[in-house]
Formats: sequence, structure tokens, C-alpha cells
Amino acid sequence: MRKLAFISAVLLTAACAGAPARKAPGSPAVSAGSRPAWVDGVSAEFPRSRYLTGIGVADDQASAMERARGEIAKVFSAQVTARTVVLASEQTSQRSGAESSSSSQDVMQSVRSMSQKVLEGVEIVRNWMDSATRQFYSLAALDRAKALSAMTAKLEELDARAKEFQAAMAAAPEKLDQVKYAFRLRSLLKAREAVLADIRVLQPGAADPGLDASAAADAAAKTLGRLNVAVIMPGEAAARVRPAVISALNAAGLDARDSADASGADIAVECSASFTSPADPDPRSSWKWSRGTAVVSMKDVKTGRIFLNAETSAREASGSDTEARSKAEVSLGKKIASEITRSIDTYFGDAAR
Repeated sequence: MRKLAFISAVLLTAACAGAPARKAPGSPAVSAGSRPAWVDGVSAEFPRSRYLTGIGVADDQASAMERARGEIAKVFSAQVTARTVVLASEQTSQRSGAESSSSSQDVMQSVRSMSQKVLEGVEIVRNWMDSATRQFYSLAALDRAKALSAMTAKLEELDARAKEFQAAMAAAPEKLDQVKYAFRLRSLLKAREAVLADIRVLQPGAADPGLDASAAADAAAKTLGRLNVAVIMPGEAAARVRPAVISALNAAGLDARDSADASGADIAVECSASFTSPADPDPRSSWKWSRGTAVVSMKDVKTGRIFLNAETSAREASGSDTEARSKAEVSLGKKIASEITRSIDTYFGDAAR
């Protein structure tokens, strides 16, 4: 009896070892046998001229499939670029007591959605298991022609909208109306860059069709440069913060200047700043800390409409109190400028819809 039980166990173990790996739902069957050429990046069935491919390796089939899809996603810029821009723009500003997202968010969200839609065309076309290592391999493929068609259609849509805003910007009789369309045009051009980058992944060397993006960007920048922003930051505490704010706003293409009041300005920014020297949370540390806090308000001088009331802060450390304070001042200035830029973008971009 013991001998018979032993033989049965051996036969059962051999049967399990020789059974094919289970197929994951919605995927090709897992093949065994000799190592297929596609595992090493060579596939006659899915040539690189027609397909983008990705190979995933894992201890289970589901993970191998997911990694294969991820390899294709890595080569696309819109997925990452759009998400980065949206997340950076999702910080909201208070406007008339309500929160309003940045005007660029809807455009970039649209690009991210398109990128995701294209990636939905990625298919797992082959699965293989190495019987020696028990590792799973998956091959993902994306038909270049189909994906290119979708991205080209999106580019044409963005180009049509950009031309509309460019024409409206040129025709608007008032400077602030021109600025409103310039902000919208700039957001569209950012989205366009991401889509064009993905098209060139699918078709390397693809020409930029239709819109003269460079000329449109120059026109938007020239118009935005006409927006006068008065930065009103009195007090000794703001002495070094003020230049950082102005420098950052100028870098964003806005004509920002240190002012005693809002005379002659389109946008007035009023800001107060204060600094403290908090103790290091680690009693063994010799680091010196400085924390700056600023209260910022912003209004449309012509209408008197206040469209930003916000508080922001920055905390920096260094080996000396002086250096910590200096770093905190610069950091706070950049944060204030970022908040101002987003809020102006929101205010004018929303108004141009």
C-alpha cells in the first residue's frame, strides 16, 4: 500500500508539472516549448515598422501582461506630460468665494484622455512561460497606423481651436480681451506639443502639419507681455521676496513691476510677508530653520474684481540663520509667483470661454 501511494503521488506531481499554465481572462493562451524570438525583441509577426511593442517579464502572467503594456506607455510623452501639467494646475485659487481650476486643466485633461484612449489600443498578443525558470513573458503590441489616426485627429482638433483663439485675439478691440484669448491660445499650444510628440513616437520624423505653432506662440507671448502687473509688497520682510516674485512673473511672460500702488496697472497684486525661526524638530540637530508666510490678494484694476485671496508658506533649513532666511525668502517668492500665475491664467482663461 505504501509503495502504491508513493507511485500515485509521483504520477500526480508529474502531471501537475507538465500541465499548461492557466490562461488569464482576455489574453492569448500561454505557450510553452522553445524560447520564441519575440522574447528577445524580434518578431516577424509584429514588425517595428507597423507596431510598437513591449515585453513584460514576471512571476505570474497578469503582472507580465501589465508590465508589457507599461513598456509601451513609457515611450509616450503625452501621458506623462499632460498628467504633470494637470497636477501642477489643479491647485485652485479662490474666486468670489468659490474654487476654480486652472483654465489649462480642461485642455490638458483632454490630451491625457486621448493618450489613454490610444493606449487602450494596446493588445497582449503573445504569452510564453519559461518551463525552466517558471517565469512568464508577455508581448504587447500597438498598431501604429490606428494610433496615428487617432492622434492626428486630435491634433487637427487642437489646431482648429488654436486658429479660432488666434483670430479672436487679433480682432479683440480691448487689451484685456486680447489677453484673455492669449492665455487660452497658450494652453492649447502646450497641449499641442504633447500630441505632436506622441505622433512622432508613432511616426518618427513626422512633419508638423497645418498650424504655424511658432508664430502663434510668438503672438500669444507678445500679447501677454502687454498685461501690466503691479506688485505691491511693502515692508522690510518683503524686501527680498519681492524681486523673486517679479522675476518669476517676468519669466512667465508677464510685465510685472514693483509698484507703490495700482496706478496704470491692469492687475494689482498686494502681498504681505512675515518670517519666523522655528526650532528644529530634532533636538540633536544643529540645523537652523526659517519659515515664511505670505497673504496674497489680486484684483482686476479696471473692474475692481478680486479674484485671488490666498495664503502660502515656505520652510527652509541651513547651517546658519541668515542662510536659512535667505533660502526661505527666495522659496516663498517663487511660491507666490506660481500662485499668481495660476490665478491670472484661471481668471483670463475662464473669461475667454
